[in-house]
Amino acid sequence: MKFLRSAFALLIFFFIYQSATAQPFTIKGVVIDTLNANHLQYATVTLIRASDSILETFTRSKQDGKFSLQTPKADKYIIMITFPSFADYVDVVTVNKDKPTVDMGTIPMISKSHLLSEFVLKQQIGAIKIKGDTTEYVADSFAVREGATVEELLKKLPGIQVNKNGEVTAQGEKVQKILVDGEEFFTDDPAVVTKSLQAKAIDKVQVFDKKSDQAEFTGIDDGSREKTINLQLKDKMKKGYFGKVNVGGGTDGYFENQAMLNAFKGKRKLSVFGIVANTGKIGLGWEDRDKFGSGSNVEMTDDGVYNISGDDDDMAESWNGTYTGQGLPSAWTGGLHYSNKWLEDKLHLSGNYRYAKQNIETVNNNLSQTALPGAKLYQDERKNSYSFGERHRADLLYEWKIDSSSQLKLTANASYSETKSGNTINQTSFFVADTSIDITDTLNNGYSRSNNDATKKSQNASLLYQKKFAKKGRTISLNIDEGYRNQDATGFLFVHSNYFDPKTHTVDSVGEIDQLKRYNSTSFQLSGKLSYTEPLSKIMFLELNYSPALSNNTSKRLSFDKDITETRYDVLDDTTSSNYDYNYLINTGGANLRFVLKKMNFSFGGSVSNTYFSQEDNLTSRKNYSRSRSYNNFFPHASFIYRVPGKQSSFRFNYNGNTHQPTMDQIQPLVQNSDPNNLVVGNENLKQEFRNSFNLSYNSYKILSGTYTYISAGGYFVNDAISQSQTTSNDGRSVYQYINVNGNYNSWAYGGYGKTFQKLNLRVGAGLSASLSHITNYINGIKNESSNNRYELSIPINYDKEKVCDISYRPVLIYNQNTATINTNATNYWSLEHNFDGSVELPLKFQIGTEVQWYIRQQVAQFDQNNDAFLWNAYVSKKFFKNNNLELRAYVNDILNQNIGFQRFGHSNIITEQNYNTIKRYGMLSLIWNFTKAPGGTPNTGSGIIIND
Repeated sequence: MKFLRSAFALLIFFFIYQSATAQPFTIKGVVIDTLNANHLQYATVTLIRASDSILETFTRSKQDGKFSLQTPKADKYIIMITFPSFADYVDVVTVNKDKPTVDMGTIPMISKSHLLSEFVLKQQIGAIKIKGDTTEYVADSFAVREGATVEELLKKLPGIQVNKNGEVTAQGEKVQKILVDGEEFFTDDPAVVTKSLQAKAIDKVQVFDKKSDQAEFTGIDDGSREKTINLQLKDKMKKGYFGKVNVGGGTDGYFENQAMLNAFKGKRKLSVFGIVANTGKIGLGWEDRDKFGSGSNVEMTDDGVYNISGDDDDMAESWNGTYTGQGLPSAWTGGLHYSNKWLEDKLHLSGNYRYAKQNIETVNNNLSQTALPGAKLYQDERKNSYSFGERHRADLLYEWKIDSSSQLKLTANASYSETKSGNTINQTSFFVADTSIDITDTLNNGYSRSNNDATKKSQNASLLYQKKFAKKGRTISLNIDEGYRNQDATGFLFVHSNYFDPKTHTVDSVGEIDQLKRYNSTSFQLSGKLSYTEPLSKIMFLELNYSPALSNNTSKRLSFDKDITETRYDVLDDTTSSNYDYNYLINTGGANLRFVLKKMNFSFGGSVSNTYFSQEDNLTSRKNYSRSRSYNNFFPHASFIYRVPGKQSSFRFNYNGNTHQPTMDQIQPLVQNSDPNNLVVGNENLKQEFRNSFNLSYNSYKILSGTYTYISAGGYFVNDAISQSQTTSNDGRSVYQYINVNGNYNSWAYGGYGKTFQKLNLRVGAGLSASLSHITNYINGIKNESSNNRYELSIPINYDKEKVCDISYRPVLIYNQNTATINTNATNYWSLEHNFDGSVELPLKFQIGTEVQWYIRQQVAQFDQNNDAFLWNAYVSKKFFKNNNLELRAYVNDILNQNIGFQRFGHSNIITEQNYNTIKRYGMLSLIWNFTKAPGGTPNTGSGIIIND
């Protein structure tokens, strides 16, 4: 008996010791009655192991609704919260060494009586959460057809829109990146993800403004934002493979073929895709969102780091691989993605390779109106052009979590591209007096042709080290960035122009250009940033930072005329040539204070910077020209976030001050003569711009009513804005020179509201947006202030009855307002778009679907052609096999053959209308196979509310 007592005491001591020395994991939150906004005391909170459904632990909420659960094991758990007369709440949480504490925030509970009296309960209840700055949608709560893509899923989510080009807008802002499980997936082309991944593979869709790595690490907002969607995959899809194959051939030589294979196993992801199509539905998106570009546009970002944007030269970037609907395209693209994690996620490796090629042939008719004192100048241009390009790009991400307090991150990418482009243009200019709309005699006409061959090489790398100290909130981080870009281009320009005497209406003079163009530019940047954060109290934190930056940029643009024998291009034209160096050295120091409270957090601070620029013209005729400049700048910053307690809503405000430096083309003494009737001249005396930028936003989701609301407004005011001075002669020739002005601003606002009527299977919403711009320039020495405003109202309506039909209608009313003080006649016009699409399930696994886009555009005196269009597409499909994973589809594009390429837009004192060739009517027969092989795994409970009888 004595032995048993001793053994029992030893056993008790062992458990006490284990409890004292173990590092438990914590799950906490606050339980609230969403109807009355009351905290629920004594709610039962149960934690169950997801792997075997065994009870781990349980507790009850306190008087203020708070609860805290502790478990010694890192694992995936199911948490269930119950309270008498309330629907049960169920969610899935995961704890590990990198995330020892999971704060679930406010957890809504709904009374059974209220829930059942107002709703026919569906899975959509609890389908949306707002967690801090992230809006999260539970994918399975939004019904989509069998075999649907992620793009179709996104169209179902409140606050998200996808246009006909595959561009995604979330909460009124264009989505810049789409991640898969938090990782870049085939780099810079969101359309590859949305059009190729299956909707059924997605567990949750998260929408948020992605912050910089530094802001995410320290928690101190630096103002950097990028609208991002993260697609969180279901666990069962990570244990096998899935993919899609689409083979389609059509009339008039059209084809559309694509394939994607995803082989996932735990944390290892391997994906490959390929696309060959000429239907224009697959965008390539060559835009490089790198920290460094080329040229000399030096821009101070919100955290005091300078960025460089590209030159304005149209030879270097004659085409960036993007298809905007203009012309007839053919595209070939493919890619490979690999990522994995090892050693309990301490090591993470991710890489992408992408190849893309595209050809486009375009026929444009452009008519532009330029407001002048007492008259308007019209230019009628007929243009045939071609573009060809191919690019290779690879990127790498390596992360090493050295220990629980420090980590190292390396990112790198490189790309190589070749582009060929050319065009032929026939152009005519004429005046129209304000008092009459009769066209006067021709001022000038001409013909031009040009072609350019360009290559571009770029490479960027970033190394980030971050360290947390024992004192909570004390951190240090070091970031080093390097970027290099080189561009070469060769081209020919030929122009023949006739200028008419206004009295005799005969040719008064003839102008001709016949030149060889050579272009080369290099850009190298090296910068670093050292940041230190220190907690001053439990709610107040201080960040100190220092950033040095060095940049060397060269641009050589040479124009050669023919020699006296007319056989060789070897006579340098000094006026249209340059050989320029533009370098800078920057030292920046800054400080930020952040306050973290229960309902809100806010930060403010700024940076002080000294910038030294040097400019040198190496052209022989201007060899003695050199100039250096130095600036001292202050960059203020403030942000504020407020979260409404007990509700799914939040409010945010940001303010930043930053500078924009002149680009190399704007500041060097160079005449750009690609269009001799519109010459552009640089100005070596330009100053830097200073912008005061602000943005405020609010979003909210109410679970019971299914109501979603978002509002955002922002803008910037510019001091010493870089604008233009225009001088137009009586023969219609204009010269534009860059100048500094005051009074420019740009502002915008947008909002959306949506409500779900569960019993009617109906979702109705409204969206309103406005953009206002004010531009100051000078025309023939007279100050001109122009306003270019756009207002848009949309009313999306969606009726979705699962396994029966899905119908959407979205009318959009747009009003454009363009005024200029130089001329009393305003150009205002409206347009109305009717967007309708729907699909109906039929017996025997048949489905029919249609899409209508009806454009009604106001005719105005300046542009009196009828540009209305009724675009009607339709398909019929048949599914095969038990799981409906094989689909045969017959599709007709533009049944009425009314698709006309059309754009109308205004800027400053210029209004332009474009007509161009585009893809019209064709038929397509496609075979689509969606395949999945995933072994059974833990049931995907998602999160939501369950009613128990």
